[in-house]
Amino acid sequence: MDRLASKRPAIPPAPPVPRQRRAFSTLGGPVVVGGEPDAARILRDLFAVDPALARALTHGFHSYAGRMHPTIARGAVAAFSRPGEMVIDPFCGSGTVLVEAMAAGRAAVGVDASPLGTAIARVRTTLLGPTERERLVESAQALAEESGERARKRRRPEVPAWARAEIAHFHAHVLFELLGLREVVFATPDDGVGQALRLCLSSILVKFMKAGPEAPRDGLTKRIARGVPSRMLADRAAELAQGLAAIERRMPAGTPAPRIHEGDARELPLPAGKAALVLSSPPYAGTYDYASQHETRFAWLGLSPRQFRRVQLGARTAAIGKVGGGSWREAEGRFIAEIARVLRPGGLALLVMGDGVVDGRAEHAPDGVAEAGAAVGLEPVARASQARPIRDRRLAEIFASHPRQEHLLLLRKRGG
Repeated sequence: MDRLASKRPAIPPAPPVPRQRRAFSTLGGPVVVGGEPDAARILRDLFAVDPALARALTHGFHSYAGRMHPTIARGAVAAFSRPGEMVIDPFCGSGTVLVEAMAAGRAAVGVDASPLGTAIARVRTTLLGPTERERLVESAQALAEESGERARKRRRPEVPAWARAEIAHFHAHVLFELLGLREVVFATPDDGVGQALRLCLSSILVKFMKAGPEAPRDGLTKRIARGVPSRMLADRAAELAQGLAAIERRMPAGTPAPRIHEGDARELPLPAGKAALVLSSPPYAGTYDYASQHETRFAWLGLSPRQFRRVQLGARTAAIGKVGGGSWREAEGRFIAEIARVLRPGGLALLVMGDGVVDGRAEHAPDGVAEAGAAVGLEPVARASQARPIRDRRLAEIFASHPRQEHLLLLRKRGG
């Protein structure tokens, strides 16, 4: 554990943003630790998250289900790897680990089965440079003005076939404005700035839905004036530009851009024995359907979730716990084996895992990881566990006799 350790117009400051729901790993409470004392102490401290980091760098740019808290990512990269070493996240999602790794001077590689996740991760880690960041902000402002003017004049865009069902998610005037905004955004070139603009549009969609995580809780209807969605696109682009500039300032010279692959964690498209650290949050068995949670964004971005649905691991289907024990353990064994393969001898893996539900019964996550790891030369080093509140009635029934926990599980590949 010795590794614990000529003038252009300025981009306007990012506007204040509404408080968002906190990531899963931010709830506090007692932490139970075990294993090597120094490592266990580090893991315990990683649970003491800093709420301010949730919007640092590009972490606040785009919400994404199941994100690792940036505090955990930042602390783990610092404690368990050195500058210049390779950090791999085989379930990289929207790129939190990649952002923190590149900002700390590590060579970062991310893999995820979701085309939405990898698209967000690329935008969050493509620095663009000062000139292109300026172009991003100016383009977003111009598009917002054009779209807002069209909305105020009640000029309705053509409604494509895929969007006809979207009236169930948005009020009519909001839907028409968003479709008009999408039309002008998708007319921009598909370069780094254009991709950023598309993801800016994706990032604001849930703000304007009739129901969802940010819908009023008192049953009242959202009152959204014409032009507000368009202005929010410009605000989000400014926020992204500020975050990218912050990464560039913090990142040591010579740090390579992260490599991001759309792929299956059971067959990582990566060479063996290169990683100093694997840092990732694998799926929590039987509790989420990650594809369904982002269904609207897939549609608006023109992305197909078909392959993602086919290969996503541990996803609930019709109900919580509808995951077979045999299929989950086979999948877990394969991705743990891939983690062992890409690690160098003596390399470390830190997995953030929550207790799941398999065959309708509670699954203690550390047990499966320990069993799968032992088969491929991954030795337990330390762990830290913290209880999580349960708001779902079915989950409450399943975990009635003991708390549901989230775990930080540190393993070492034999041979170092």
